[in-house]
Amino acid sequence: DYLWDEDIGMYVYGNSYQNQLPYFGANFWEDWEYPFTLHYFDTDGTLAWQGEAGAKIFGGWSRAAYQRSFSLFARQEFGTGKFDHKFFDERPYTEFESLVLRNSGNDWAYSMIRDAVMTSLMEGSRVDYQACKPVATYLNGEYWGFYNMREKISEHFLASLHGVDPEEIDLLENDAEVKHGNNTDYIALRTFIETHPMADSANYAWVTDQVDETSFIQYQVAQIYYNNQDWPGNNNRYWKAGDGEWRWILFDTDFGVGLFDAYGYLANTLEFATATNGPSWPNPPWSTLFLRRFLENDMFRRDFINAFADAMNSVYLPAYAIARVDSIADNIWGEIHRHRQRWGQSISSWNSSVGRMRTFFSKRPEYMRSHIMNKFALPEVHEINTAINDVEAGSIRVN
Repeated sequence: DYLWDEDIGMYVYGNSYQNQLPYFGANFWEDWEYPFTLHYFDTDGTLAWQGEAGAKIFGGWSRAAYQRSFSLFARQEFGTGKFDHKFFDERPYTEFESLVLRNSGNDWAYSMIRDAVMTSLMEGSRVDYQACKPVATYLNGEYWGFYNMREKISEHFLASLHGVDPEEIDLLENDAEVKHGNNTDYIALRTFIETHPMADSANYAWVTDQVDETSFIQYQVAQIYYNNQDWPGNNNRYWKAGDGEWRWILFDTDFGVGLFDAYGYLANTLEFATATNGPSWPNPPWSTLFLRRFLENDMFRRDFINAFADAMNSVYLPAYAIARVDSIADNIWGEIHRHRQRWGQSISSWNSSVGRMRTFFSKRPEYMRSHIMNKFALPEVHEINTAINDVEAGSIRVN
């Protein structure tokens, strides 16, 4: 009944809703949480975790998909206070307050791996992202397709990642909207940036005492390179702990890497991300403020251009990025056939969507370099050859 009842079932349309996407008023738009029993099996079939957990329908407009996302909460009132299992190989910790079974948002009917690919390329950066584990899912014993199990972005997620007190975390989204803590420090920072020229080194130094410049730059570079146009006026989260610096979280990037545009690799997202008068969605003035003002500063501008060059010469090299696409696609190959059949989707359209991602990563560098050169009046590209006689002797870094 918690799933399917017309009156209280959180998964169904219910008795009163708008008869157009995304069906506002439907039961699945309610903020209802119910207790469920969760069984998690490892890939060898071993029952690895079992317990009572709370569940809600999760997401934005993707709630309208036939396969809806879930948030899962470990709550003492339901029987357990933690999900205690090593769900994600890349994380050293094994306790979680909450998890998400994500249908891949806008990418649901397409590749279902876009966000997993894009966020995983942030490994080793100062940008935070959610770990991901593909899972086959059953509701009341009925096969319900493939989901991406993800960490849920919260103060507890950040505390686990960084070893800080969750109660000291300020977690905000979009235009200083509070998810946890408060926005007082952020609003003071934003006001200073609005009212003080960043070309002045003293003003910029005051700002960089409060902003993790590397995290901000790497985050901006990623969103711009991916041509994510459901951003920056949406899906924008940032945080700090106590008196620490603000850092950024990359998530929900499904609009990127050519989801709805086969020629998305052409887009000048650098201009899009620095627009001064964009619409309320997707790039209003408040959402481009920090990057626009920071680019007034010579030091930031140099660091930004160099970070872009470094990224395109490493994680965004076509061979590297395409290998990541192929690795994640290969990992779900054994399940995606069943999933597509379950939801009446063809495997050929999935192959085409994955192929579009490969095309994007193959062709994006040429156009992205052109956008950067035009934006900053850079005269030309140089090819440099380096050599080390003794590979144990050191390293060379050029940007």
